[in-house]
Amino acid sequence: MLKQRKVMKFKMQGKVKENAEEVRKSAARAENTAWRLRLLWLAKETLWIGCGWLLGLAELAFGTRPLGVAVLCASGKHTLSILLGLVISALIGSSAPIVYISTYAVAAIVRVVTAMIFESEATKDDLSEQLMGRIKDAEEAQELPPKRETRLARLRRSLRQKGSEGNRRAIFAEAFLGIFTESVCLRMATGAVCSFIVSLYRIISGGFQYYDWFGAVFALAVTPAAIMVYSVILDKQVEHRILRVISRAALLFSLVWAANGISVAGVPVSVTLMLLFPLYLTATEGGAMGAAMAILCGVAYQPLYAPAPLLASLLFTLLKTGRRQGGVILASCLSPLFWAVYVGGAEVLISMLPACLLSGLLLTLALRFRGHEVRQAEAENGGELLRHRMEDHRHRDANDRFRGISDAFSSLSEMFYNLSDRFRRPGTLDLRRICDASFDAFCQGCPNRSVCWGLEYSETLGTVNGLISALHTKGKVTRAQIPSTLLHRCESTDAILEHMNRECSKLTGELLRNNRTEILAMDYEAAASIINDALEEDDGEYRFDAELEQKIGEYLADAGIRAHGVTVYGKRSRRIVVRGVEVEQANVTMETLRSDLGEMCGMELGTPTFEVEGRISTMTLQSKKKIGVIGAQNNVSADGGVSGDTVNLFSNKKDYFYALINDGMGAGKEAALTSNICSVFLEKMLRAGNRAGTSLRMLNNMIRSRGADSTRECSSTVDLLELDLMTAEASFIKSGAAPSFVVRAGVVHRLQAGTAPIGIIRTIDVQSTAFPLKVGDTVVMISDGILQNDPDAVWLTDYLSGASSLSPEEIVYHICLRAVERDEHDDCSAVALRIEAGD
Repeated sequence: MLKQRKVMKFKMQGKVKENAEEVRKSAARAENTAWRLRLLWLAKETLWIGCGWLLGLAELAFGTRPLGVAVLCASGKHTLSILLGLVISALIGSSAPIVYISTYAVAAIVRVVTAMIFESEATKDDLSEQLMGRIKDAEEAQELPPKRETRLARLRRSLRQKGSEGNRRAIFAEAFLGIFTESVCLRMATGAVCSFIVSLYRIISGGFQYYDWFGAVFALAVTPAAIMVYSVILDKQVEHRILRVISRAALLFSLVWAANGISVAGVPVSVTLMLLFPLYLTATEGGAMGAAMAILCGVAYQPLYAPAPLLASLLFTLLKTGRRQGGVILASCLSPLFWAVYVGGAEVLISMLPACLLSGLLLTLALRFRGHEVRQAEAENGGELLRHRMEDHRHRDANDRFRGISDAFSSLSEMFYNLSDRFRRPGTLDLRRICDASFDAFCQGCPNRSVCWGLEYSETLGTVNGLISALHTKGKVTRAQIPSTLLHRCESTDAILEHMNRECSKLTGELLRNNRTEILAMDYEAAASIINDALEEDDGEYRFDAELEQKIGEYLADAGIRAHGVTVYGKRSRRIVVRGVEVEQANVTMETLRSDLGEMCGMELGTPTFEVEGRISTMTLQSKKKIGVIGAQNNVSADGGVSGDTVNLFSNKKDYFYALINDGMGAGKEAALTSNICSVFLEKMLRAGNRAGTSLRMLNNMIRSRGADSTRECSSTVDLLELDLMTAEASFIKSGAAPSFVVRAGVVHRLQAGTAPIGIIRTIDVQSTAFPLKVGDTVVMISDGILQNDPDAVWLTDYLSGASSLSPEEIVYHICLRAVERDEHDDCSAVALRIEAGD
């Protein structure tokens, strides 16, 4: 025992060490991933700093530098990095750095102030819908009426409400989300003001020369135009793809042109950018885009050298399918040297060779960073896919188990039905006692007794056995089972047969009242039906559509929306879940996105909702309801007492609406009790999502079992309307109920069924009529008391043809008022529904 404990102790220690090692490795992997993300962010921001530096040094006509202000005012979330680059350019290449730095600072401050005072385009459209949704939820939670607020007002209110809770940092992060996303017009105005400040300084310091005046006019014209062009690609607020291509081309052209004459450690920046931009676009967006950008960048550098980057782009397009990416990049970056040597001679190698090698190094790093992002997204998506597959397997296993349970219930139901058929018939011993008692009752004083039960005993015994067999198989006996000799001899034959039939019926009734096997069989059958219905519905509503997922994924990529994965499921109600969504660079609005995805799904979708968990944002779109319903009901008893009618209007979580009228057969409390039981039972079953057919079969079984122990009639009519709010399909389900009416544009459609109430026969007698409804239709349901003296419903039809302008409350009031005006009337009930557009 001691040895076993030691072994167990060593094993546990080893297990603890293994777990600790796994934890340590997981923490190390997480830390490495975090460092890679930080380095990636730092590299991106460094590029934007370089962009601001280059455009800040770009000098246009009349010695003006409007491109720096333009890129600062056109930028979005990288504004601070561009501002830092502009400050560096002012310190290095300007004779009056204080003026330019102050101007850039004023531009940034003005943009922040305008964003705090005015709502941005992104806030109005799509980029800040999450923030607006949070604010709206906060307003509802505080029971405040939603109102339009500026960002500054929201910040003050949030600080008052939550500042004491220690989350001021989160409040500021939320309040300043998207502060550089104001409208293009405000940006252009800001840029024009800043250009005017610089131009005014130049005019005053230059002595009001014409040259400076011309420069001011030029800067005031170029700055707003450049902002309008740059903002398309820098802030992604324009939907049209061609405008985005033009904007990107203008920005890259400006960067290459601005880099002319600038060298870093002897390496010309313009040559590096001339090769880097086209090759990167070739690798990411295809050869056509890369070739077009190569020509443009070559012209921006020197028109004579334009074929050099084009040659590199074409070579990279031809070789990029190979496995050795490093060799392809090196060959592509060195290929422009042939054209450069051909045009400028061998001496250009001294300056261009380092630039070509540097562009290859930068391209390798850029593609590696991009590949890391893609792999990270694929890994996250792969983990999510694995979880989805595990959930799918678990769902299938659960379905298999439930189907097995359903099959077991079905088998038990069949067995109990067989037993019930056997138990409901009296046995042969009981039938023999009935026959013997019947003969004894009439043969005691008969003068022919000695003949029948003496000389002809064998014939009489055979007749008794035949009568027993007839009672067992047919449930009754007739003179046909009696031999002719016995008929002539026995004067009490008819009385004996009547006695047998009466006693057999009485025994059969007692057996039926005491036999619960059939009820048990019905319950098992209903349980099996409920499980099968639920499984069939789950198969349809939770089935994934792989083809549609692929189409939506391609659409999102074209729309500039990045996502880790797309899931589409549902048949009657579609649901689209986009995980890891990033809408900051979207070139479509949320309304356009909703409309396009709805067209792809074949149904209208609601407004997208966003959920953020950690760093992962999930967007969900769901089908909208086609129709909505407003309804009214009225119920009047026959004598002012308890009404035998029960009216019920309700809906369930699966977007089904139900209208129900139950009319208990008979009168008084017994009828009211039966109709109330039916109404409550159906409401509970249908609210739980069970199908109407299965619910009605269970109700019929329950009412029949209740009536078996009752001396009074126990049955009820069922008039049920099942309305699918998602598809606008209506089903009028009737069992012994009065007709229903649908009024459309003044035309009255009558829906009627000749069926029996529930609780009378074993197999329920139900008729279902499908009727597609439209917005503006009026549905009227009534009990039979409304048509007591008017079976053809002449008055009601005439009234409903002109009732489209009346409210449902007015319709049911007038119908019941007309019914109770008669001297004698039954219980009267009416329901009126008006179909409206869905929300």
